[in-house]
Parts: sequence; C-alpha cells; structure tokens
Amino acid sequence: MALITRISRLFTADVHAVLDRIEEPELVLKQAIREMAEEIAQAEQRLRWLACESKRLEQHLNTHIETLSSLDNELDLCFTAGEETLARSLVKRKLIAEQQHKQATQQLAAYLRDQEALEATLVEQRQALNETQQKADSLVDTLPDIHVAVADPAIGQDAIDVAFLREKQRRQS
Repeated sequence: MALITRISRLFTADVHAVLDRIEEPELVLKQAIREMAEEIAQAEQRLRWLACESKRLEQHLNTHIETLSSLDNELDLCFTAGEETLARSLVKRKLIAEQQHKQATQQLAAYLRDQEALEATLVEQRQALNETQQKADSLVDTLPDIHVAVADPAIGQDAIDVAFLREKQRRQS
C-alpha cells in the first residue's frame, strides 16, 4: 500500500511539474489579478446594496416613529373619552408597531456592522490588488521572453522544396 501511495505522489508531482511548465506565468498573473478585481467588484456591489437597504430601513424606522406617536395621541384621546375597548385595539396596534420597530432597528444595526466590516475588507483587498499589480508588472518585465518561433508565412512551399533539394544535393556530394 505504501508503494502505491508513493507512486501516486510521484505521478501527481510529475503532472504538476508538466502543468507548471505549460502555464505561462504572465497569463496566470493576469488571471489572478482579474479574479481579485472581480471579488472587489462583487464586494462593492454588496456594499451598495447594504447602503440602499440601510437607507430603506431608516425611512421605515421614521415611519414607525410617526405611527407610534400617532397611536399615543389616539390613546390619549381614547382614555380621556373613556373608550377602553377602542384603547385596547390601539394598544394592540402599538405593541405590533413597537415590535416591528425593534426588529427594524436590530436589522439596521446588523446592516451597519456588515457595512463597516465590508468596507475594511475592501480597503485590504484594494491594497492587495495594487501590490499584486505592481509585483506582476515588475515580474513581467523580468520574465524571459519564451515564445515558440512560428514559421514565417512569407516562406512558401516552393521555397521550402528548393531549399530541401539543395540541402539534399549538398549532402550527397
């Protein structure tokens, strides 16, 4: 069993070595930078969504405050008029509004915490992207120019055939 494991590791290492040679470092760096930029774009989109939702919740909270104030005024009116049945109905509506207000406040606090954390993460990601881009730029400049020579398209088949015959004749003499 140990022999199979060792052979498997050797094979895996050889495959990885071949893949490392096939990959072009410049392209791998560019892809990594693109992926980092995409992550940043997604985080920025999430941050914008959180900001919109926070604003919506703040407006919702203001509506709750107005509703609670209105219910308090109506309750005062009911108690001065001696309408306890109507007051009970208003008390129920007030309890529901207070509960909704509390939930919206908690959700807003969670959104604000998420915003802060995301903003800090974005700062770190942007710094990492800038550093990676700078390193990539300096590495790309220092990488050896390894490109496979491609046949010149200006050389036609006739020229190749004539050169072949010359080489063949030279070697026969």
